[in-house]
Amino acid sequence: MTESADLDRMAQEVRKAAEECGAMILETILASENLPAVAVDGDTFPSLVKHLRPKLIYMVLTKFEATEDVESHFEQELDRDLKKLASKWKAKDGQSARLVLGLVADGVLHGIVETADWFDEFDIEADELAEARQQAEADAFARLQEADAKSRETEEKKRLAPIVKKLLADPRFVASKISAAKRLTLAETLFPEESRTTLRKAVDQAANEVWLASPASNT
Repeated sequence: MTESADLDRMAQEVRKAAEECGAMILETILASENLPAVAVDGDTFPSLVKHLRPKLIYMVLTKFEATEDVESHFEQELDRDLKKLASKWKAKDGQSARLVLGLVADGVLHGIVETADWFDEFDIEADELAEARQQAEADAFARLQEADAKSRETEEKKRLAPIVKKLLADPRFVASKISAAKRLTLAETLFPEESRTTLRKAVDQAANEVWLASPASNT
């Protein structure tokens, strides 16, 4: 297990090793996209410093602040759920959470990222909360879409109702063996101001009602 005290000890040992070999410590993370890299154990890093005697050592020891870390994780100000999460982990405020070490020797980056076990647990809990919130948002959006679709469907039926009613009242529309094309032509004659799309929907709806009302549909 890695505790905050272990990170503090590692950092102190690296500082001591750096002082002994005259290396400067830069409190920044080295951009290493273009460098080959190897991972080094945190407890081994001080010995590596003494052996390689680098001129520069990169070290960042991050202290935990519940409010700031939750805000950073979710990239937003705290709402009720996030305040609850921050409150749960506030007892860890001020403790070392992550240690990043690095040095370059012969064009190779030697580095390590050590985290306290409790900080890993915090990250997992924060990730699970983020996933749950995303799912809740997706579910809410789906419900809104469904409600919107039902609302549009209701409005469309209401808008088509007068057209459907007039079509059903016309003997030419309900006549047997009349084709869909002829029914659409009749609708266009009766409602020249309506779009073809609207009339197709009205004709389909009216034709379905004719079929449901026919004796054959009840056999």
